[in-house]
Amino acid sequence: MFDDIETSLEDFLATPTTQVKREQFPCHACGGTGKYNGVRIHQEKSQCFACNGRGHFFTSYADRKAAKAKRQAKAEAKRASNREAGLAQLTEALGEQGLAWLQNASWSEFYTDLLHKAIQYGSLSEKQLACVVNGWEKQQVRDAERNAARAAREANAPVIDLTKINNLFDTAKSNGLKKPRLVCGSLRLSLAPLNGANAGCTYVKDQGEYAGKITAEGKFFAVRTARAEIAGELQEIAKDPLNAFKVHGQVTGSCSCCGRELTNKDSIALGIGPICADKWGLV
Repeated sequence: MFDDIETSLEDFLATPTTQVKREQFPCHACGGTGKYNGVRIHQEKSQCFACNGRGHFFTSYADRKAAKAKRQAKAEAKRASNREAGLAQLTEALGEQGLAWLQNASWSEFYTDLLHKAIQYGSLSEKQLACVVNGWEKQQVRDAERNAARAAREANAPVIDLTKINNLFDTAKSNGLKKPRLVCGSLRLSLAPLNGANAGCTYVKDQGEYAGKITAEGKFFAVRTARAEIAGELQEIAKDPLNAFKVHGQVTGSCSCCGRELTNKDSIALGIGPICADKWGLV
């Protein structure tokens, strides 16, 4: 009954088996040695990390390179897809302005991390998204309060008529002074750079410290630490600049334009030295 099985087993054992040897491709990094050829610092292992010490691969370099490029392309496509999905979720929850706020929230590591998570994974969890929405709502409230305070500040800003002072500045510039300035008491007036954010404004310093600016429309915006009396002092100077120069020269003995000491009686009485008087058109 089992004769056929025994015969088949004998035939199988008697048949020689041959192993098919797989083609090997030498490792380019180690030249097929399996050993790293360079110098390693703080590293005890000496085998080649590219082939893990085998010295060869079972696929060609071209095939491995193509496979790597394919994996990288797939990973890049996944990252792009996650980024698009994450930004779409944030835009739906926050709107375009809210998304712009979140993207510019470099001042907060918390919100920056949530933005990165949304881009990396394609979405935020329900609680994470709620945190972002809550933060944007609070930011809108703060912005509204700041805008209201700014509007009230602009409406209540004292107005300084700089017509006479601007005429003096124009004359000084036309006579070659690049950075004209006027000093009256503790206040110093100078022009803002023409290519800056405050072009057309006049800067005000008090005792050498920045105290605020007068806009082209004549509104004076003082810093929080400025003296309350500065606005009134500026209005008095603007009414009669020449009289303010005289007072400054008689009290301090220095020129209201360049700050140098005045030694001539006529110059002290005028509050301006002869050279500055010529430059500023006061001769």
